[in-house]
Amino acid sequence: MNAPFEHVPQVEPFFFDVAPGTRFCLYHAPNPAVAARGAILYVHPFAEELNLSRRMAAQQARAFAALGYAVLQIDLFGCGDSCGEFSAGRWPLWQHDLQVAASWLSERQNGPLLIWGVRLGALLAIDLACSRAVDGLILWQPLISGRTCVNQFLRQQLALQPCQPEGAASAPDSPGLHRGPGLAALRAELAARGRITVAGYQLELALARGIEACEAIRLPLCSCAVHWFSSAAMPRRLAAQWAANGVTLHYHAVEVLPFWADAARPESPSLLAATAHALAAPLTTPP
Repeated sequence: MNAPFEHVPQVEPFFFDVAPGTRFCLYHAPNPAVAARGAILYVHPFAEELNLSRRMAAQQARAFAALGYAVLQIDLFGCGDSCGEFSAGRWPLWQHDLQVAASWLSERQNGPLLIWGVRLGALLAIDLACSRAVDGLILWQPLISGRTCVNQFLRQQLALQPCQPEGAASAPDSPGLHRGPGLAALRAELAARGRITVAGYQLELALARGIEACEAIRLPLCSCAVHWFSSAAMPRRLAAQWAANGVTLHYHAVEVLPFWADAARPESPSLLAATAHALAAPLTTPP
């Protein structure tokens, strides 16, 4: 006979109103058998990376709840199961969604508030922490440059295109915007048409510009604890700037399998283990 579970995680799916429309959320109630630790707001990655990351996000959210954290996952406007088209998404609108979600979570659960972001979600989390008081950030394989995110997204389309010699002429009936298979050609198409479709997602120029305007090195982050989990080295310039601003940085070098990019690799066990271990300890914040 199987032993009874000491704690069965309570997960509540719901929608709440945030103009325009509604946002889909999952609330993970904290384990009542342990002392409450605070609240964590999850910020998902960009486009299809959201869907590919759902399994990892769910596993980690359950692990956080078991440790005593209340966890809120939200699908931002135009993403996942929330209202709106992806093409209508905008950086300020996503920041507003996160402000509303953070306030809802803080009202429901006392204690420290942490923002947990994955990939572009990490950059959104850093930006959010610059406009409201938070106690900490949990960053998974963070993208610290919006331009890098857009470039990586556009390169997905390059992988889907048939090979064409660099500089080859466009077909007579083509719009003449593709002069070669490179990233510059896709950027030219985006600028000329105001939108481009990549792997089924329509990226609007306004959204691309909003993303590219955000760079972690330009954001005035201060006075919080940051847990940075990555298989890449911590950028020295950013680490130095944060230290000067009173940020307590915990860098965790960990093998991170690309669960956000490869459906055949839906999990990164070492990342889950490292995160659970780090967040089981009391949160260290600046004085």
